[in-house]
This record gives sequence, structure tokens and C-alpha cells, in this order.
Amino acid sequence: MILWFRYSFSKYSRYKYLFKLILNQKPKIILEIGVYKGKRSIEMVDLAQCFNKQIIFYGFDLFEKITKKKIKDELSKNPLNKDQIFTKLKNLFPKSKINLIKGNTIKTLKNFKTKNKVDFIFIDGGHSIDTIKKDWQNVKKLMHKNSIVVFDDYYDDEHISKKFGSKKIIENLEKKYISKILPSKDIVVIGNKKILNSLVLVKIKD
Repeated sequence: MILWFRYSFSKYSRYKYLFKLILNQKPKIILEIGVYKGKRSIEMVDLAQCFNKQIIFYGFDLFEKITKKKIKDELSKNPLNKDQIFTKLKNLFPKSKINLIKGNTIKTLKNFKTKNKVDFIFIDGGHSIDTIKKDWQNVKKLMHKNSIVVFDDYYDDEHISKKFGSKKIIENLEKKYISKILPSKDIVVIGNKKILNSLVLVKIKD
């Protein structure tokens, strides 16, 4: 509830809907693509632990392997290194299972296997259409019938959406999935242009 209140008055108001979904879903297994500095990771696990004492968390990122070219090509930011994030999460959540996977998700997600399907997936890694599309293709195999996938970076700008963001992926989802643009929109700056950014919920049709 504190998180909901905080993001209602912050410049990143869209995240309050991310946490509302966690409250509704009560996930035991969470997967995040794009850990960055671990802020969203911490918030999601913290909230999920209100319902389950032990959370299994998988975090995918390039971490210290990221390059300046990759940051430019993907509209990304420079994350903390893997050990820093792991120490932070493990100290905060000693009872939960924290798993961080370093490398390009085109390879790491493709090769990733888990015994149990994932309840909650948050896609906020590379921002190019090609990367988001491949991340989506790779996480579909990890979903069960009640899994929730949340895409960040649904840009309300046709020009930018030709190269970046999740809009084109959402517009071309297979018929077995349903999507919903979540209500809150934030203003982000790409280049010198201010555009609206939303989260999108995706799940398998009943």
C-alpha cells in the first residue's frame, strides 16, 4: 500500500499498476528482464513476500557486460554489476531464492529452463523492437494459464514506436493472448522529444 501511495505522487506513476497486479496475483515465482539497479526487483519481491514467505526471483540483465554501443542501440542505462545486485537482494530477502542471470537475453532466455512455470514476468530490458520481440518469444514458454506478463515502454508515438518500445509487439500478439494498456502514463524523453509511456498487461485467454 505504501508503494501505491508513493507512485501515485511520483513522476513514475505507471508502476503503481505493476504493484497492484502483484497484490492481485500473489506470485511465488517472479522473472524480471532488465534489473538495472534492482529498485523494481526489490519492490516486487518485497510486496510478493506479503503473501508467500519464500519468493523465487529470476533477474536477467547484461549487468557489467553492457557496452556503450548496446546502451545507445537499446536506449538502455548502465546497470549495477551482478554481485552488487545479488548482495543487495539477498541481504533484504534471505529466505527467498535470488537468481541473477548475466548476458544477452537473446541467448540466456532462450537457454533458460525452470522446473515450475513463472507466475509474474516483467519485461523492461533492451528497448529495441527486435530485442523486446525476442524476449517475448522466449518468455512465452515459461507461462502457465494464469501467468501475467507486463511490458514496459509502450510508447504513444508512432515515429519512435517504429524502432523502439513494446507497441508493435502488443499490436501483433497471437490470438491466444489478450492485452490491456494500464491506465497510468508517464512522460519520458527520447532524444529531445517528450512522449507518453505506459505499461501493458498480457495474459493467455481464458
